[in-house]
Amino acid sequence: MNKSIFRQRLENEILVLDGVFGTLLQPQMPAGSCPDLANLEKPDLVESICRAYAEAGADIISTNTFGANRVKLDEFHLGHKILEINQAAVRLAKQAVKDRWIAGVIGPTGKMIEPMGPLGFDETYDLFREQGVALAEGGVDLFLLETFSDLKEIKIAIMALREHTDIPIMASMTYGEDFLTFTGTDPVTAANVLISLGADAIGVNCSTGPGPMLEVLGRYAAFADHPLFVEPNAGLPRMKGNSVVYNVTSDDMAGFAEKFVQLGANVVGTCCGSTPEFTSKLKEKLKGLRPVSKTSQSALHLSSRVQTVSLGPGLPFGIIGERINPTNREDLTQAIRSGKMGEIQNEARKQVKEGAHLLDVNVGVPGVDEFIMMGKAIRGVENVAKQPLSVDSSDPKAIESALRESPGKLLINSVNGEENSLKSILPLAKRYGAGLICLAVGGQGIPKTAGERIDVLKHIIRKAEEIGINRQDLICDCLTLTVSAEQKRAEQTLEAIRMVKEELGLPAVLGVSNISYGLPDRSLINSAFLSMAMGAGLDAAIMNPGDSHMMETVRAASVLTVRDRDSKTFVDSYRKKKSGKESVETSTVSGEKGREIFDAVVSGNREEIKSLVEKAIQSGQKALDINEQFLIPAIQEVGRRYDRKELFLPQMIMAAETMQKAFSVLEPHFDSMKSRSRGKVLICTVKGDVHDIGKNIVSLFLKNNSFEVIDLGKDVSVETIVGEALKTHADVVALSALMTTTMMEMPKVVDGLKEGGSGAKVVVGGAVVTKRYATEIGADGFAKDGISAVKIIGELSEKKQV
Repeated sequence: MNKSIFRQRLENEILVLDGVFGTLLQPQMPAGSCPDLANLEKPDLVESICRAYAEAGADIISTNTFGANRVKLDEFHLGHKILEINQAAVRLAKQAVKDRWIAGVIGPTGKMIEPMGPLGFDETYDLFREQGVALAEGGVDLFLLETFSDLKEIKIAIMALREHTDIPIMASMTYGEDFLTFTGTDPVTAANVLISLGADAIGVNCSTGPGPMLEVLGRYAAFADHPLFVEPNAGLPRMKGNSVVYNVTSDDMAGFAEKFVQLGANVVGTCCGSTPEFTSKLKEKLKGLRPVSKTSQSALHLSSRVQTVSLGPGLPFGIIGERINPTNREDLTQAIRSGKMGEIQNEARKQVKEGAHLLDVNVGVPGVDEFIMMGKAIRGVENVAKQPLSVDSSDPKAIESALRESPGKLLINSVNGEENSLKSILPLAKRYGAGLICLAVGGQGIPKTAGERIDVLKHIIRKAEEIGINRQDLICDCLTLTVSAEQKRAEQTLEAIRMVKEELGLPAVLGVSNISYGLPDRSLINSAFLSMAMGAGLDAAIMNPGDSHMMETVRAASVLTVRDRDSKTFVDSYRKKKSGKESVETSTVSGEKGREIFDAVVSGNREEIKSLVEKAIQSGQKALDINEQFLIPAIQEVGRRYDRKELFLPQMIMAAETMQKAFSVLEPHFDSMKSRSRGKVLICTVKGDVHDIGKNIVSLFLKNNSFEVIDLGKDVSVETIVGEALKTHADVVALSALMTTTMMEMPKVVDGLKEGGSGAKVVVGGAVVTKRYATEIGADGFAKDGISAVKIIGELSEKKQV
């Protein structure tokens, strides 16, 4: 289907998307079987479900292909049937309905993406390309990406589909009750990245009932004028007798329909627990409603995985930290040469503490493979800083390395008016949806006058727009030239900034410190020039946030240029300065080696941890002391920061893996593994469930907290679990389930353990599992993540051992 037709229809009417396939399909399938295989083995059933939703009034009918990617199909030894299964699903949907749009459904791979897991960029890209092309060749009208929680994974999926098909893409993420995805992404950040990548509609589905989705949808709508869709679950699952039921009825769901539209939804559907009855009620309620108009923030929006910063007129002045740059920095040069992240991460943390809103990353050192080092640096910095990043390089390959590594929307520093730069950099910005600094340098070098610089910028902007780059993703650098040789240079730069604002209507950025080169008291010159530039309309500066004069200038000038509304930031800074209560990171860890080990774990520095621990051993420190005084406090600090939303799942996983590497060095030096064990935990996903991401994370954290873990894997029967619990004398049995159909295995395990005479305590968790459900089935505890699992299992183990 033509994308303009898709957009035009969504702008003029409210469409109804069908409900979930699994609620109707899975009860008719053998326990633990592949739902997507029904396209081949139960075609009449699949076709009847499509027809039922169409008859209920759905304008868009989904294919039964949520898990039909090669990774998930391989779990059932069906990877060789990927083309057959996907195209059969499209054929069945088309046979069932003749006058509706068919949406090719694509779900996540079920594996974690680097650096959290084993899947690399290229492998992930090929997985989504393969399924997307199969669906497109089958004849789908659009793609529906559903239930993604990893921003990097859905970023790669959109790129693969966009680059190999010309079909509209609806892209949806799933959020918890804290309005964050599993990996810490908020709705505004998701919207910014997905729209920049070219998603034709963005949405929210699964996880929660309709109530919490109002907030997510509202945040989407307040951020961008873009087609939106919503697919809530029928509330949260609970036990009723021997069945799982949901607490939101079809009438309840219909009651939210108009609210969704009022907030900006163009498409409304449902997810887990829904049936055609829900679709029918939605269709009736939405009849005659039209989409509301939405506003769009006119600014350059840049994102990390977990935070978005906006630059533009009237917005807070942007401070881009310049200190991750080896120029005239021997310490950083040596760190880059050796491939060590510690120094780079420390510089990132320092600049964030000093007030940087974004961080510029430059790893250009002669003799260093910049492609490899840039990707490594981006990963290292993103693991310790929430701030969006600017990638600073003249090497297109190094820039692409950064763009591939980051899940967010980076700022490329920079493109200039030379033909080689335009040809190599603009396509990268377009492909990865990046922001772009347009540098006023042309083929003839640096223009002397403001007017000539504007002419170069106009040329760059025109070329960018010709290949489809959104003008809103550009920011102009009018060049800061030293005044020690020619004082008129500052005047031309300031005039160019004014012209950018008046003639181009774009934000402006400068690298400020060049202005004072060759002069004494450079900070004074830099601060005065920065103040003048802000008065001329400058929106951001690449600068040293550790320069107190510069930071004071930014705060004061932000008040005078009305960027600091009600002088709040200025007053807060004054209060902190007056009271001396600047935020200081503290730790009870003493000694240089201990602090280095502690920081490496918290920072997820997997590359250096082994050498740090080995040096500590060689210096005479005992393995048990290193573990108890440095490693355990570090992983506990990770847990505290996770609870405070200072760290998120990616950092947690990398910290846990760093801990594991450290422990592998210490292990041979322990007298007895068993003497240190806090308890024996048997862990697995229940029968029929092959989704083990959550289980693996919990297992990793338990091992790092001195539990002996027996991992039975996934899709494990009740008989096997009970037998192994009795055989190993497990203190705790930890069960995971992702799907409502498989969570029904949990009470069977609870009963089986009791009947078998095992005294093991039972802890349950997983995406669909709630604390209430755990209580209803007689489990001893509920864990929502790895951190809470360690706490709950620790408490249960202690009680059992008393």
